[in-house]
Amino acid sequence: MFKKTLLLTVIFMFSISTFYAQGRGEGARTPEERTKQLTEQLKLNKDQAKKVQAIFQKQQDEMKKTSKNGEGFGDPGSRDKMREKREESNKKIMNILNDKQKAEYKKILEEQRKRMEERRQNRN
Repeated sequence: MFKKTLLLTVIFMFSISTFYAQGRGEGARTPEERTKQLTEQLKLNKDQAKKVQAIFQKQQDEMKKTSKNGEGFGDPGSRDKMREKREESNKKIMNILNDKQKAEYKKILEEQRKRMEERRQNRN
C-alpha cells in the first residue's frame, strides 16, 4: 500500500511540475525569445533586432503594469487594453521593417490571429 501511495505521489508531483513548466504558453515568451524567433523569420539585422526587442520589452512591462493595477486578464476591458498594446507594438515593429519583411510580418500576424480565433471557437 505504501509503495502505491508513494508511486502515485511521485506521479502527481511530476504531473504538476510538467503542467507548470508548460504553462508558459505562446503569449508568455520573453522579449528575448520573441525577438529571436522574429529575427529568424524575418531575417532582421542586428539594429532591427535590438529595436524589436526594446518594443517587446516595453509591451511586456506595460502588460504587467496593467495586470498589477487589478485589471484581470479575463476582464473584457483589460483584454481590449492588451489588444491595443499589441497593436501599438505591431505598428512600431512595422515601422522598422523593409517592404519584404513587412509583407512577411503581416502573414505572421494573420496566422496568429487565425490560431487565436480557433482557440476561442474551441473553448465555446
